[in-house]
Amino acid sequence: MSEEFSGEQKLRIVLESIIRNVPKGEQSKKYGVSEEEFQSWHDHLIQNGGKIFDQSQQYNSKSRHVKKKMGPLAKLFLIFSLFTNLGLLIFGIVYLLNNDNKKEELVEDEINSIDSPVNLVDRFPDAVAPPTEGKKEEAKDTDIEVMLENARVKPLPSKSQDNNIENLLAQPGKIAIPSLIPPVVATEPENEVTFLGRSYEGRHVVYLLDVGTYVLDGNDSVEQFNQSKEALVSSIITLSPNSYFNLVLYWNLRETAALGKTILKASQENKKYAIDWITSLGDNRESLKVDRNQYYPKELLYAKPIAGIIGPWYGLSTAISFDPDLVFVLAGNLPEYDRSEVPRSHYEGLGKVNFEKLQSGENLNTNINALSRETARKWFYAITPIASLPANEEEVEKMALTRLGFTASDQGKPVYTPLAWDKAFETFLSGLEVGFDRIPQTHVMLSLPKYVSWPSPLLNSVREFTESSRGSFSLNPFLP
Repeated sequence: MSEEFSGEQKLRIVLESIIRNVPKGEQSKKYGVSEEEFQSWHDHLIQNGGKIFDQSQQYNSKSRHVKKKMGPLAKLFLIFSLFTNLGLLIFGIVYLLNNDNKKEELVEDEINSIDSPVNLVDRFPDAVAPPTEGKKEEAKDTDIEVMLENARVKPLPSKSQDNNIENLLAQPGKIAIPSLIPPVVATEPENEVTFLGRSYEGRHVVYLLDVGTYVLDGNDSVEQFNQSKEALVSSIITLSPNSYFNLVLYWNLRETAALGKTILKASQENKKYAIDWITSLGDNRESLKVDRNQYYPKELLYAKPIAGIIGPWYGLSTAISFDPDLVFVLAGNLPEYDRSEVPRSHYEGLGKVNFEKLQSGENLNTNINALSRETARKWFYAITPIASLPANEEEVEKMALTRLGFTASDQGKPVYTPLAWDKAFETFLSGLEVGFDRIPQTHVMLSLPKYVSWPSPLLNSVREFTESSRGSFSLNPFLP
């Protein structure tokens, strides 16, 4: 390994260790040499460094002759001079090596030619010059004068020279300063819900779907119901993960079931539960009755609407209890609910109700004029699938008049006995547990069979509520 370093490089390595007080092990590791090899360089410099001050072989005998004639004082000055010259030599070598960075080739030749202090005369005027032939006594006097001159205190190196020495030594690598990473700008969570191709502002949404068996009655009713389910699925799929939602199914007067007891995070798992529930709803009466009860029924929900709130208002009361920003209501022909499925307790708060007339189609007034009977039959034919029609016209007429609510009065005139929808709306408003400014934006999509309409009090109150909540109302949005 030592053959890879020149004599100058070995000297530089040893001097660096001495000047900067670098431990032997650290200096050896730095330059990739063994500690024994570095120690041998160090010892060689200490033991043989003085020889560079020896004069050339041609003056050996004269030098010895001069030394023999030196007194004790001369020897003292000579020793002092040796150490002083050694320091000057070190300083000179360092100075030359520093200039080596600017003129490398020239300085290398000059350094390699240095064998003794004689060659440093031009650079250092204070250095010892060799005596000339035949002037031994003058050489003696000259040597003494030189020693006295060298013994004088020399000025300390200037600050610029110290800097040159530091530049010569190996400098530690600079520590990289990392650049500042710009702050991450967090994007605002999406605040948008898409439904039927339109975007609505809001993060908390409740979907309200009418699943009474009456939604399957009438031509095109099954198709409209399936399209309603598809619209719900499409909207739920597009919900942002930062949104919250719930799915509420309602039917008859006071029946509901919800996907969760509280509003739910729109995670993939919760959205899957909602979609599975919607797609499981059958398109016949018996399967629909079973499939709509899969999750939390009204008994397990926190919302407990007061008596007198029925139909769509009962479903809306449940939806509003989740404190949403948006409510989408997909409603069907609820006034045609199956009376046999509704207990009498659900009519409380609606005033006096004649349950015999309400739940039975008997005692129809036989004096209803022919035009009314014919109109009722045609209406029933229009809203009822062919497979569900009775076998004869008498049964069709009876079912049509029953569905329309015609009963016998004391005067023998036809009387229609609808529910008190206006009273139900007033009760709904008075039972709201939130201020009117916090009512969610409500959008109602009403799907009805052809030639069928809601009772005016119910229809008008729904329109009024959606307008007041800054929402919208649309009739038969799934029909061409």
